[in-house]
Amino acid sequence: MGCIKCGRETVSEQVFCPDCLLEMQKYPVRPGTVVQLPSRKNTSAQKKQTKKRSVPLEDQVKLLKKRVRILAILLAAAIILVSFLIGPATEHLMEDQFKIGQNYNTVTTPSEPN
Repeated sequence: MGCIKCGRETVSEQVFCPDCLLEMQKYPVRPGTVVQLPSRKNTSAQKKQTKKRSVPLEDQVKLLKKRVRILAILLAAAIILVSFLIGPATEHLMEDQFKIGQNYNTVTTPSEPN
């Protein structure tokens, strides 16, 4: 069995290893206090079962190159889309800008016939 705090193997059916027991004795808990214990960490037997299969390096390189190509295409598409959206927006903003002298109103009175 392994220590549920650090995962090291214990000699007997103890829940904690001697080092963790010494550490916990520094911080005593009053009787009746609810304590949540950590779950057991993976032992060496469990780690062997969850081992991932190894993929050949050539296949990993091919997969990464494919991902880079896809991301490059998506980035280029995003840049093109943003440029198409920014272009008309800036033109519209520039149309609303005042030209020199445009911000003054000139009032002309109708000429009276003589």
